[in-house]
Amino acid sequence: MEIPITEIEHLAKLAKLMLLEKEKKQFSSDVSQIVDYFDQLNEIEPSKFSTPAVTVEAQWSDKKNGQALRSDKPTNIFDTEKTLAETPDLDRGQIKVKAVFDR
Repeated sequence: MEIPITEIEHLAKLAKLMLLEKEKKQFSSDVSQIVDYFDQLNEIEPSKFSTPAVTVEAQWSDKKNGQALRSDKPTNIFDTEKTLAETPDLDRGQIKVKAVFDR
């Protein structure tokens, strides 16, 4: 399935990318191959395959408690007072960091 250049231009605009014409053609070809691969995957009948012997739940099972996943247990990973004492920049008990986002 050939992806039109207009779709590639739209995707580039959403991603805030500037593409050359040859890059648009290359991306069109690449995305087309990816879509074609997914079309092939859609043709596979899942019922023809057996279930994997080891599932995620089996890997995480807790045989003692009969739970599928381990239970969460709160733990102290650091001492709050010590951490705050070693912090270079505090403001009313809060750790100050540089801004992450521009306004």
